[in-house]
Amino acid sequence: MFGQIILVLSLAGLAIYLVIVLAKVKTLLIQIESDVKNVSARVIPVLENMEVITSKLRSITANFDDQMTIVKSSVQSIKEIADSIVEFERRVQDRIEAPVLEVAGILGSVVRGIAAFINRLRG
Repeated sequence: MFGQIILVLSLAGLAIYLVIVLAKVKTLLIQIESDVKNVSARVIPVLENMEVITSKLRSITANFDDQMTIVKSSVQSIKEIADSIVEFERRVQDRIEAPVLEVAGILGSVVRGIAAFINRLRG
């Protein structure tokens, strides 16, 4: 009988201990629930902002791609214009250089001839 009383008292003590532990667990779970609500209340606007930022980044990237296409096209146009100018310079040089050199040679010959004539007259 004494053993049964000890057993009942032990079970009662265990039950009281479990009630205390469960009360602490309940308090902890209530605190966790409160923390999760606070975090979710703060995370939702952040996630919405991230969505807006992501959308803007997509727009910026698409715009950047368009601008790069325009820049590449402009660079290609400038290169073509530069090539045209170089080709024009070559054609002008080919057409003008030979006659100018010929005229310079003739003028040089005339000057030498006049110098020789003057030298001959002097002496």
